[in-house]
Order: sequence, then C-alpha cells, then structure tokens
Amino acid sequence: MLSPLDNVSKRSDAEGRGPAEWLEDAIARDPVLGRLLPQLRRLAANASPALIFGEPGTGAELVARAIHDLSRRAGHPFVVIDCASLSEPLIEAELLGVDGSSESRPPHKMGTFEQAGVGTVLLAEVGELPPRLQDACLQLLERREVVRLNSDAPVPANARCLAATSIDLRARVAAGLFREDLHARLAAELLTLPPLRERPEDIPALAHHFLEQCCAHLGPRELGPEAEELLQRYRWPGNLRELRETVEEAALQARNGRIGPEHFPEQMRRAPESGPLSSLRDVEMRHIERVLQEARGNQRRASRILGISRWSLSRRLRKYGMQTHSED
Repeated sequence: MLSPLDNVSKRSDAEGRGPAEWLEDAIARDPVLGRLLPQLRRLAANASPALIFGEPGTGAELVARAIHDLSRRAGHPFVVIDCASLSEPLIEAELLGVDGSSESRPPHKMGTFEQAGVGTVLLAEVGELPPRLQDACLQLLERREVVRLNSDAPVPANARCLAATSIDLRARVAAGLFREDLHARLAAELLTLPPLRERPEDIPALAHHFLEQCCAHLGPRELGPEAEELLQRYRWPGNLRELRETVEEAALQARNGRIGPEHFPEQMRRAPESGPLSSLRDVEMRHIERVLQEARGNQRRASRILGISRWSLSRRLRKYGMQTHSED
C-alpha cells in the first residue's frame, strides 16, 4: 500500500533525459511555453524565489521545471512538495525533515531542501500552506537554513525556492490567511500563466500533440474539423489537464480512427460558445462537480482524475459546501 508521502513528487535529471531534451519536448507540448521562453531564461538567471500563478491544470510545474532546466542548477535535483495533498504534520516532516538519531524517535528523514541540495524546490499550491508552516518557510528563506524536527542543529538550505499557486495570494493576505512578508518574498518575481480559454489558437496544436501520444499505443487517429472547432469553442475549466484527458478518452472511443464531436462528453457538446467570465472558485467548483459526475460519485477515482489526493478532494468539498459522494 502507498504511504501518504508517496503524494510528494520527487523528480531529477536521473529520469533519463537531459535538460535540453526535456525542455524541447515541453515546448512542443505547450506553445505558450515557447512564447514565455525569454521570461523563463531571465528567471533562470537569478537565484531569488519566484511565484508562478495559474489556474489548476495550466502547467505550473512544467514551467517551474523549465526554469530549473534553463538554470545552472539543471544538473541537480528538482524536488516538488504539494502543499494541498498532505496533512500539516506530513508537510512539516517533508519540509523540515526529521532527526531520528534517538531510538525512541521516528526514522531519520531529510527535508525537501536538504534533498534538493543546490538544486530547486517547488512548493506547489503554496497558498494551502498552514500558518505555522508559513512561519517556518519564511525563516528558512531568510536564514538559508533549516532545523529538522526533534533537533536544534541548523542544516544549510541552499536550494532555490519556486512556488506555485492557483489561488490569489493577495486576497488571502488581505483576509489574514497568508503572511504578507512571505508573499512579498515569494512574489518578488511573478509569472502568470494564461488559462487555456484565453489562448484558443493553441488548442489544436496541443490536442494533436496529446493525440500523437495516444497513437503510440492505440494506432492512427485523426481529429475531424468539427472536433477541432468544438475543442476551440469549449472554455476548458480544467485547462491542459482536462484537454489531455478529453483527447485520450475520445481517441479510445473513435475505433474507426477519426474523432468527431460525438466522441466528446455531452456537456461539452452542449456548452455555450461564450458566456460571462467566472471566478476561479466557480471554475474549480464546476470542474470538481463534472469530474465527480463522470466518476459516478467515486471520490477515489475523481481524485486520480483531478491529480490530487482524496484528502485534498474531501477538503475542497467541505470548503465549497458541496455534497460529498460515495468513495466505494
């Protein structure tokens, strides 16, 4: 059985591809990444913290990885901790590490910044960081050192810190839910990722890229013109993640090799061509509702589709006052 800590994503260049090869593939996957390249190179040239803002599914981790791979830290680890996927005690243990020198204590564990060495740490969904850990994070960034749990001895923290959020941290600061000084420290360099609905011209290229990946094991598939038009008309509340999953599902259904509108979900075919802009909260609520409907109320399956833990999904359902569904 997987432990909750398996939700922490740890990736390095040991994956088998070098930085240049990985970045070339990333740009092919998302044209907006190529347009952001000059800004990414500028961010990669310094060591200060940076904040990446974008709706869920817009590719914040992809962008953070690109910044890492364009920097002089590229040969060192790139480590991700998802602040929305773990409970407060687990985040604390991941962030700070645990001194297990005593037999009565938990096993020794290196913290995220120790693991990264002189590489890069990404604090994904940093807006979900509990207040007490916001204090610890600020001290870590200011002192460039970390003190493990059950220890008084500081350990150097030389990794660069990148943070990503899908919520407006300024609003959380105004509400007293996020430290203003930590926000200022992280947002000294701010990069905003546009949602997919604001760049419909990129959708065909992205859809064909995802389709090519499917063809490797499904056989030849092509998008009909009506299907492309529908993809561009839809507003994509789940952004890139939703587009990829939609294309993959359509490819599975199109056994004759040609994808048409009939291979997409009914609510997508019925979606209006345009409408008033919605708040990020409304977008996320609608997307969670749609995924739960498609998962027939199964929270385990829905959390996998959303790319979050069941604990994080349950917390969002409570936060939005949404009716909980069966996890069977």
